[in-house]
Amino acid sequence: MLYDFARGCWRALRALRGLDTSDLLRSPPLLRDFVRDWRSFRKLGGNAPFREIAPQLFDRSPNTQSGGGHYFYQDVWALRKLRHFQPTEHHDVGSRLDGFVAQATAICPVFYWDIRAPQFQLPDFRFRQGTILSLPVPDASITSLSCLHVAEHIGLGRYGDPIDPYGTEKALRGLQRILAKGGQLLYSMPIGRERIEFNAQRIWEPCRPIETLSELRLVEFAVVTDGNEFVADANPEDFTNARYACGLYRFQRNP
Repeated sequence: MLYDFARGCWRALRALRGLDTSDLLRSPPLLRDFVRDWRSFRKLGGNAPFREIAPQLFDRSPNTQSGGGHYFYQDVWALRKLRHFQPTEHHDVGSRLDGFVAQATAICPVFYWDIRAPQFQLPDFRFRQGTILSLPVPDASITSLSCLHVAEHIGLGRYGDPIDPYGTEKALRGLQRILAKGGQLLYSMPIGRERIEFNAQRIWEPCRPIETLSELRLVEFAVVTDGNEFVADANPEDFTNARYACGLYRFQRNP
């Protein structure tokens, strides 16, 4: 009995681990409600030993729902483009695996390029090792390509890559080199007031990717604003003074 009680108390304390001060102050009434609900469950015949409790105190708040933010909107945006164009295969360089890349395999086979090998297997998912700065791919050979929230990190050492003040420019030129005639590139990065947050990311003025990819034509631009609003068919120049927006660019190389 003593062991069961101590274990239950320990599991309750785990629910408070890592909380900030404001959440700790909110915890006592939430713990009271938890105990009330647990007792009600037991009275109704539920088998829920105290030693196995696992309080989830904040999940009733709408704030715990996922959705919104750069990655959420960009993944939906990019997946809709793939669904529309229906490529026979798609190549991605370094984008988020548990969002866009994995979900894109439901549309077509995906070749995923990165310096780090994934620790999983998935149907229609094929890993290729390589750095965005020098992908072992012939010039103008890929017709469907994406690189989402990646290039802003290149050269800042965050993921073990070499330090390079010009990493993002080189990354973009590497993508430009391999895009085939008539091919499309889906690209995203943080945009707004230009700066480098070293070891994390670069934020670029929104017209700079367009200028860097001078061989390609911008055919579509969307944005996730500072207010976490998705805006389709936006004007890049309108977001020059954004704090931390996300630019979503669809480029094409003319046939």
